[in-house]
Amino acid sequence: MIVNKPNKKKKGSPYTVFYVIMAIIFSVIIGKLLYLQVYKHQDYKEKADTGSTRFISEKAPRGIIYDDDGNVLATNKQNYVLTYMQTDEADKAFYSSMNKIFNILKENNEKFLDDLLLKINSSGKFYYNFKTSDTEAQKLVELRFKKDRGLNDLVQNTLYKDHNGDFTDDELNAINDALLSISIEDTFYYLVDTYNLYEMLLPEGYTSEEKKALAKSFVDPTIDQNSKNRDYVKESVDYGKRVTDELLKKYSLEEIRNYMVIRDAIKMKSYEGYKAVTIANNIKRDTAFIIYQKLSDLPGVDVSLEPVRYYPFGNLASHILGYVSSITGPEETVYELMGYDASTDLVGASGIESAFEDQLKGNKGGTTVKVNSQGRNTETLFELESYPGNNVHLTIDKDVQYAAQEALKDTLEKIRLEQPSATRGAVIAIEVKTGRVLAMASYPDYDPNDFAIPGELSDEKYEQYFSPDLTKFGTEHIQKTHATKSLDELFPLNEEGVREDFYDIYPRAMFNYATLGKIPPGSVFKPLTSIAGLMEGVISTTEYMNDTSGWWERDGFGAENFGHVANGPTDLRLALQKSSNYFYYETGYRLWDQNGRDVEALDSLAKYVWRFGLGVDPNSPQAANPTTGIEIEEGFGQTYNFTSWKNKIIETPMYSLVEALQKGVSTSGNFIFIPLDISKSEEDSEELKNAKEAIKNKIKEILEKVGTDEQMNDYTEVANLMLPEVKTFMKESVKYKQAVADYESKTGKKADLDDQADSVANAIAEYIISEQTTQITSFAQIVMDAIGQGMNNLTPLQIANYVATLANGGERHKVMLVDKITSPTGEVIQEFNPEVVDNLEIPSEYLQAVKEGMRRVNTSSENGMAYQSFGEGKFPIAVCGKTGTADFATDEIYIEQGRKAYGNYISFAPMDDPEIAIFSTLYDGNKGSDGAPIHKAIYEAFFKEELLKLDPSYASKSSSFVKYVQNAPKDNNTTNGMETTTNESDNTNITE
Repeated sequence: MIVNKPNKKKKGSPYTVFYVIMAIIFSVIIGKLLYLQVYKHQDYKEKADTGSTRFISEKAPRGIIYDDDGNVLATNKQNYVLTYMQTDEADKAFYSSMNKIFNILKENNEKFLDDLLLKINSSGKFYYNFKTSDTEAQKLVELRFKKDRGLNDLVQNTLYKDHNGDFTDDELNAINDALLSISIEDTFYYLVDTYNLYEMLLPEGYTSEEKKALAKSFVDPTIDQNSKNRDYVKESVDYGKRVTDELLKKYSLEEIRNYMVIRDAIKMKSYEGYKAVTIANNIKRDTAFIIYQKLSDLPGVDVSLEPVRYYPFGNLASHILGYVSSITGPEETVYELMGYDASTDLVGASGIESAFEDQLKGNKGGTTVKVNSQGRNTETLFELESYPGNNVHLTIDKDVQYAAQEALKDTLEKIRLEQPSATRGAVIAIEVKTGRVLAMASYPDYDPNDFAIPGELSDEKYEQYFSPDLTKFGTEHIQKTHATKSLDELFPLNEEGVREDFYDIYPRAMFNYATLGKIPPGSVFKPLTSIAGLMEGVISTTEYMNDTSGWWERDGFGAENFGHVANGPTDLRLALQKSSNYFYYETGYRLWDQNGRDVEALDSLAKYVWRFGLGVDPNSPQAANPTTGIEIEEGFGQTYNFTSWKNKIIETPMYSLVEALQKGVSTSGNFIFIPLDISKSEEDSEELKNAKEAIKNKIKEILEKVGTDEQMNDYTEVANLMLPEVKTFMKESVKYKQAVADYESKTGKKADLDDQADSVANAIAEYIISEQTTQITSFAQIVMDAIGQGMNNLTPLQIANYVATLANGGERHKVMLVDKITSPTGEVIQEFNPEVVDNLEIPSEYLQAVKEGMRRVNTSSENGMAYQSFGEGKFPIAVCGKTGTADFATDEIYIEQGRKAYGNYISFAPMDDPEIAIFSTLYDGNKGSDGAPIHKAIYEAFFKEELLKLDPSYASKSSSFVKYVQNAPKDNNTTNGMETTTNESDNTNITE
């Protein structure tokens, strides 16, 4: 019998669900791993590589600068550098690491690199560390500083929040004005906010929640985040101020700024990717070892060696060599396009360093490495070797340069005992037959080593170089010189409330007076006038002029000898010896008279002067870029000539006309009228402004025609031309209408405005024709030019080149400072050969007569220091010279400003076969002959071997020979010009 049993359900495993869940989990994990390691492998590999890869830049040594004998004037030395590499771990420990670093640096009397523009002085006051005294340049630097740090965006969002497209010029100007209006204190608070310096208050090992809470605690709860009129700048500044107030409970203002400096450097570097930031430059080897031993506790910090610029002789030839400086302001973009790192690279800022930057700069190298979480190098990926720059060999002689520089300084110090304002000067020595500069000194000078390491310029030197205390200086200047003008008159306050050196009195160490200063030559110009007069035949080597009164007069124009001394019968030689103004007034007059007495004749002297390099024909192609040929920055002055003089008269403010019209009487007194004021005023209506401008433009147009066929000489014609604008002026000027009312009230007469307009128009016509046109066409200027006065304004370099040209018989060379350029291994890359630019070919008879006169200058006992230096039996080599006391103002102005005339002196030697020519100028020296000891020191250095051959005991007879020649710095050319100077043990590897 079959029995049917019910089916039993098969029991499932209790682990089945677990297995299923595990299978799903592992499938997801495996899938994710496959996704990450296979599908996304390349993406994450690139991210990992990027995060751990760093480029460690290696600076290239700049090329060496040598003197003519192979002495090293500028080189490089190895320098221990402290750097910071940003990583996640380093960033977390940033404040603790920096605190340790700052303490180590302080304990070892080291400075950290501080090139942040915004600084704090010893009194706790903020200031911008500008490297220029030019206010416009300062504004550009300040704008770049603020824009680079993000203030530009805040200002734009505040002023033009919903702006689309490009900004207009007016909008950009408004943004710039707003940026400049942000005070330096508010800029500091903004940076405190931007760099999250509130983190300084966090404890070690803080959590993200603690960080968020602390950051939020400084936010102003009253700020409406949705407001359309939010002031983003104010919000940031207020936040930063609240943070600063809290920080000041624990840190000093200087300590807060120290952290800011490093944060700022990191921020600026971040624009270039992951690069190391320099914390400190030029630290001592012992300090470097201390830090190296603690690197395990300083994540991101490292020590390395870098080359730094070094000038072995300090101040020697500083204005020739120049200096290196950080890239700042508007220059940054230009240099970055040229491949420079604007945040770390130094470039030549002046002198040879700047002029030959492209040769001197080396090719930077570096290493691409992988780093660990502490910023330590774990693997080198790629190395690029750095390569030094090329070397520049100068024409100057170290010993001659030393003699020139030291003698100039000592001479000025001596003169200051009597002339307290004699604080500046320059001297230049040129090789006669080549145009090579043997020495060039400007005083005051500076030490270019001060600028070699960014951030190490002291506050005192910064102030001296770039931001002098003109209140203090001006007060002392007035006390010492008894100047009659007040402090506010001599050093007026500008719109920003900063004093300006309006009359150029402060001695500027960074200014090269030798190549940039422009001065009147005075009587040192007379040898050149002699040559022009002889070659034109208006004087001869044998003619005597009878100077019986010391007063010269021709055609209604007269002038006196210096001191009104009568020299009696005077020939060319005596005229040079006595510096007879009478003789040279007459020579200048004859040049004009013989050549036609017209405007072209006014250039009779200038045509010769230009050939000596003193100015250039303004109508020639050379006028666009006049130069002596020197390789460094120079000014270029001009001698008197008709065109330049006319342009100067035209561009000169019409003070005398404005004053006459304000007084109501013409300059001659021929016309009297109701006073009127044609000077500019902000209150003028548009019509009145146009009328005033039209009067001035018409005057200018009429004067521009002087000397041409269109010259206007008819008073009535000129008056009628001016009449419409004069009437418009009278109609539109409220001030004039009031003057008319006052006149009518006072006199009881009705003013005839047509008659008034005629009188004013005639007064203007008289001013144009009788005063301005006559001044432009007068022969008086060529007469004054003949003695080196008048509009002559020339650089010392130009005058030195003129002296060399004269000594060379009229052959003028291009002025040279550079002899050659060589590679780092010594191969000549480029040579600079002497170049003749003009040759007047002065007849030997004329040249000899001038030389004899100039020799007499030095042998005449009445010529003070010139005689003491080069008189008979006082110097073995015959030296030709000429003194010059060059006036730049009237006696009244000298007294007002506490100033004196320039003391100029020229010379060359030997007399019969000149090798070297020199010019010196002593600002406020008042006596040219006082420069003679400077020339003597230069000759002693240049002719030292010959002098000792002529007289073996010469040194015992000359204190200057001992001081400036025997005691000159020792040579450093021991390796034939291939030596580079280094610090002791600087080449030692710190890890050894």
